[in-house]
Amino acid sequence: MQKNYDTFTATDFVCDEAFLHHIIAPTAATEQFWDQWLRQNPHQNADWTLARQLVEAVQDGLSEYARTYLSQEAQAQLLARILATNQQTQSIAPVRPLWQNAWAYRAAAACLALLAGYWVYSSQLSKPSLYQQQLMSLAQPPLEKENLSTKPQPIRLPDGSTVLLAPHSQLRYPTNYGQQNRTVYLQGEAVFDIAKNAQKPFLVYAGEVVTKVLGTKFMVRSFEEDPKVTVTVQQGQVSVFKGRLTRSQITTDKTVEGVLLQPNQQVVFWRETETFAKTLVADPQPISVSQHLPVSFVFDETPVVAVLEQLKKAYGINIIYNADVLKGCQLTASLTDEPLFQKLDVIVQAIDASYEVVEGQVVIAAKGCPAH
Repeated sequence: MQKNYDTFTATDFVCDEAFLHHIIAPTAATEQFWDQWLRQNPHQNADWTLARQLVEAVQDGLSEYARTYLSQEAQAQLLARILATNQQTQSIAPVRPLWQNAWAYRAAAACLALLAGYWVYSSQLSKPSLYQQQLMSLAQPPLEKENLSTKPQPIRLPDGSTVLLAPHSQLRYPTNYGQQNRTVYLQGEAVFDIAKNAQKPFLVYAGEVVTKVLGTKFMVRSFEEDPKVTVTVQQGQVSVFKGRLTRSQITTDKTVEGVLLQPNQQVVFWRETETFAKTLVADPQPISVSQHLPVSFVFDETPVVAVLEQLKKAYGINIIYNADVLKGCQLTASLTDEPLFQKLDVIVQAIDASYEVVEGQVVIAAKGCPAH
């Protein structure tokens, strides 16, 4: 019985044995059959042509694809499945058994590759990203700010907060921003300097991560093509949660777990594993401190405990140490121009100690110093 190709889509064609045999190893008989069929069915020309182009586009890489992704057992199972599906509807002149044709392996791999690629591609098209889902939940279309330039663009929000929007980034927020709550949606990178308002926490939804603050300065980086989302704190403190939580959960549910960040700390959310990794920024900077603190780091036989406490206050970083072990240790050094980690290197070398960064904190391990 002649197979009815009249309703075939491009996907149906690429998985049809007779079609694949013709595209990969055409004969005079198959040429005649398809030429006549296309003349009789001009409405199918587009799907047929697209199917041919798809098969031809992947042919060159099929052998490598099969070796890389398919075991011999998997290939045999796939070939048997194609045989079972097409055995009763074969309309072309008989050819050698499927497993005896080199083209069949390429055809099977082509069908699998095309179907898998089509499924992934169509799934990505049909399923909105988390960022898009968050925007769709809004009652009204949000206000939009997009930076199409090559330089950061400053944006002032209605409550006096400011945003420095990086190039190729987008910021959206409700038209009634600040009236009931303060929520924005970011795709890309931005530095936020938020006006304090304890009654209305500020939330930044950035895909898989939502950042909550009362008033502080921080950076969020969340480009869709990146495997991670990064939140970095410059001043104050922020809480970071997974982005699928609602505003009500984040602001009222005390059982919801988040990551608390202090100045010079950052958290990285890895999208593939959906896990947080908290650490210090690469180059911690001094934060705004009291006028009572010295502006330089020059020490002359200064107790190391006092040195570490000064570093804690200057950088806003928690430094963990055993005060009893270090009570006999002193430091004489000028560390005004050194970055934080070089300061720490000098200190631990002077007292024969070591340090490591754990969960955004500096942990000092020391043996102690002889009494002077």
